Amino acid sequence: MAAEKQERDPPDRPGEFVKLLTAHQRDLYAYINTLLVGDAATADVLQDTNLDLWKRLEDFDFDRPFLPWAYGFAHQRVLAYRKARSRSRLVFSDEVVQLISDAYFSDLVSADIRLSALQTCLDKLEVNQSQLIRDRYLGRVSVKVLAARLGSTASQISARLYRIRRTLAKCVETTLAAEAR
Repeated sequence: MAAEKQERDPPDRPGEFVKLLTAHQRDLYAYINTLLVGDAATADVLQDTNLDLWKRLEDFDFDRPFLPWAYGFAHQRVLAYRKARSRSRLVFSDEVVQLISDAYFSDLVSADIRLSALQTCLDKLEVNQSQLIRDRYLGRVSVKVLAARLGSTASQISARLYRIRRTLAKCVETTLAAEAR
């Protein structure tokens, strides 16, 4: 079985692990900051979490998602930090931290569902509408540049973008309502 696991692991295990860890720093920071309710120690707790993750590199299964595994370490580090600061009157109880953690993950699931609905709705747009949205928001092209490119005015492009966003919002809400049934 150990040979099977090694076959699925990337050849440069530490390098691939560093890529995953680096790619998810913002997610881990946001999670820790949420649990610590904006405490200035967030960066320190993140650093401790990173050290814990690195020490457990060999335990990570590359066939499983990285982020849930890393969140477990972050959660433990937050609890350890809170325990060390337990004499402070400004520390929430473990139950409150667990409620915040649950709400955080609930919001992530909700965001994933909304993003999926948005992608479905984007696929339904006409080609020129879809291209305008991609250029403006993925390509970060300014309205002025889009207007010049399309031989239009900036206010006309802004109005088109507004109408497309409104259409997408209605579509997302309809899609979510249909999935909820």
